[in-house]
Amino acid sequence: MPILDIHVLLQSWLDHGWLRDPQAVGLSTFEAQELVAHGFYPVSDVDQLCLYEDERLFRRAGRPVHALFKAFLQRGQLVANGLGLGDQVHLAGFLRAARQPLPAFRVLLEQGGRSGALLFENGLVLQFAANLRGKPRHYYLTLVEGHVADAQLPDRDSDIDLRAASARHVQAQYHSRDRAELQRLARRGNAALRELASLLA
Repeated sequence: MPILDIHVLLQSWLDHGWLRDPQAVGLSTFEAQELVAHGFYPVSDVDQLCLYEDERLFRRAGRPVHALFKAFLQRGQLVANGLGLGDQVHLAGFLRAARQPLPAFRVLLEQGGRSGALLFENGLVLQFAANLRGKPRHYYLTLVEGHVADAQLPDRDSDIDLRAASARHVQAQYHSRDRAELQRLARRGNAALRELASLLA
């Protein structure tokens, strides 16, 4: 399987709100048997909501990107998927490379502006954090998660918390900021925040 550019993969999440093509991560389907056969490790109750995860290799500008691909299955059916990225992909670089205009989204930030999330109307969440060492210069994508838009589950409105791409989950950590407030915060904030505000202006 050819190793995909990470930006191509992330664009698919932006376009659809979730990764629709299992071949992009070396699978033929997102079914539980297929995931286990390819080395994915199941976390939690396989009869309810179960997270399957495994490391996958991608590239960015000729460099390897090791990402943790996550698939959330509820009673055997895919309901969400995502990537854990750590500090390998600049948020600003990805947003500049993405097709424009971006889908509608809201900006959420923690109090000091060291981390936050972009919450898209299609259910996609891009969580980001500033570099841990030294002064915050750039935001890095840490987690990408999106819901399957057309998942047909008999009791989809159950009290099971999917966590993935959950507005409740990210809003418990961060506060929503409108564009004007983001500009005000950026004027006295860190370099990563100024970079994001300039990009989204």
